Amino acid sequence: MSFDAEQLLGPQGLLAKTLANYEYRPEQVQMANHVYQALQNDVHGIIEAGTGVGKSLAYLLPLIEHTVAEKKRAVVATHTITLQEQLFHKDIPFLKEILPYEFKAEVFKGRHNYLCLRRWNELVQRRGSQLDLTGDFDQLSRWVNETATGDYSEAPLAIPWELWLEIRCEKESCPEELCAYFSKCFYWSLRHRLHDAHLIITNQAMLLADARTEGRVLPACKCAVIDEAHNLEDTATNAYSHQLNRPAFFAFYRTGTQLQGTLRDQVPEYVIQDLSLILDELMKEAGQYFSQIEQYMTGYTTPLTEENRRYFSQTTLPKHLKDILEVLRECSLEEEGEDAALAEQFASFADRLLTDLDLILLGHDPGYAYWAEWQNGEPTLVAAPIEVDGLLQETLFQQIPSVILTSATLSTNRSFDYIRRQLGVTEAAELILGSPFAYDKQAILCVPKEAKHPNHPRYSHYVSYLILRTLALTQGGVLALFTSYSLMDEVADAIYPKLEEVGYTLYKQGDGPRLGLIQDFQAEPRSLLFGTNSFWEGIDLPGEALRAVVITRLPFTSPDRPVTRARLQAVEAAGGNAFLEYSVPQAILRLKQGFGRLIRTKTDTGGVVILDERILTASYGADFLASLPPARFTRDLDELRLLFGN
Repeated sequence: MSFDAEQLLGPQGLLAKTLANYEYRPEQVQMANHVYQALQNDVHGIIEAGTGVGKSLAYLLPLIEHTVAEKKRAVVATHTITLQEQLFHKDIPFLKEILPYEFKAEVFKGRHNYLCLRRWNELVQRRGSQLDLTGDFDQLSRWVNETATGDYSEAPLAIPWELWLEIRCEKESCPEELCAYFSKCFYWSLRHRLHDAHLIITNQAMLLADARTEGRVLPACKCAVIDEAHNLEDTATNAYSHQLNRPAFFAFYRTGTQLQGTLRDQVPEYVIQDLSLILDELMKEAGQYFSQIEQYMTGYTTPLTEENRRYFSQTTLPKHLKDILEVLRECSLEEEGEDAALAEQFASFADRLLTDLDLILLGHDPGYAYWAEWQNGEPTLVAAPIEVDGLLQETLFQQIPSVILTSATLSTNRSFDYIRRQLGVTEAAELILGSPFAYDKQAILCVPKEAKHPNHPRYSHYVSYLILRTLALTQGGVLALFTSYSLMDEVADAIYPKLEEVGYTLYKQGDGPRLGLIQDFQAEPRSLLFGTNSFWEGIDLPGEALRAVVITRLPFTSPDRPVTRARLQAVEAAGGNAFLEYSVPQAILRLKQGFGRLIRTKTDTGGVVILDERILTASYGADFLASLPPARFTRDLDELRLLFGN
């Protein structure tokens, strides 16, 4: 079996014969061949493929053929669940139908996505008829008995989150092979099926969880494709970070109380009483401690420093955790029994919390940045690695012979130097592919004459004015991207009366669920959508729904985040220029993501309007412009009117 991308993706290829409206894209063929060569040669690859190339098929086809022919196993890791599900439920079934050979693929999510039969049956026995209070108990029971996957997302009803916490699969309360339900377990059955798969579709976090635990999550794989790879640095930062908050201790307490019920008939009563007493003391201390540290948190994030660390270190939480470990040592349980396995998992849970407390509260490891921040209304302690390149190199790139990184946004000024440096990729087969879209005809890039520097005293006034002008020229369909909530809210308040007067609807991040806002914006032609960080990528609005993307400010990451500040300081300490080597490339990749919202098909038209004059006046501005798709440049905003014929 030999791979020929033209025979599959060419104008006379297999897909052209299968699909009625097939569009031949030379860039897709080029990418597929590049992926296959990297796999065959056991080398890493970095591929930037512009919007519309069709990346998914361009890496799936060579990946499948390579794994089948070589009898190997591969992983595809995405950043978003949306892409993960598209691959597994749309692309994979399609390829299974048309390819002349068989292959096996599985989708693998985090453990918390799957139902635990043991915990479900314990809950039913413990609470019995009280479960009728959920209102859908009969329907839920039928799903438990009939489901083949136990996947939360496939349940036919919305399972209340509080209930799901009690019945989902959790490492901390899993006796694994010693569980009475192990042979029927959804999660472990899937883990076993992964060994027979050619292709495992998962997410970046799961791939890094496997890398972090030296291959204890996934079966050994010889190759991997990481899609949406521009997010890998952030995913790795989170994967190798340590966090502590009240919910973490509540999860520990919940696991401990469940263990008490399991051990009640297996250990002396005084052990149960001691465990109960210490768990209560632990939860009391956790509540008091996390309430107490609120007074020392001076903003959304507060760095832990030599000056304030002593205030954050005033807690007896480590003592209570050590006491629990002492009590667990007194449990004389059969080494091979389910109860012993549960007690061992709980002890490991206590050890992890102790390790995290020591790491964060002592702050001795110079490789981490330490801070306190608010997460979902909860004060949270964080230790994050300052650099992830070494971690990724050691645990990922040195362990898997061929890792392919791909995204529409990986290069800055047609170079992969930045992304390679940040991710620890020393050698890779590189490829930059443009888009099949005719940007020079489909889009304009406008930096209006009225654009100002963000430090201008009336910057928000000019932003408001230019957004209203853009809206008047496009007559709706404007997505405005901000880098801060404060500017977004200020501009929204300023233009709202005018919008009401002329009959336009404003949808603003924070006013409802993200997906709902996007759908409402798409359904209402005379509207505009305001968003910050999460709206810069992952929004797909082809056709008339989106006519203009307004970039209110070049998206430099705020140094307020302690790990970002630590990374900037590390570059300076090494003798580099942190702004040019870190801040500028990161902002370029973000800007490319925002630009990418505009043109999604060959028939789309529209304009990207940048309101920050630094893209023209600053010395680094040329790098931003050189990194963007080749849209027609103008400084005359009225050209939008010509584009739409208004």
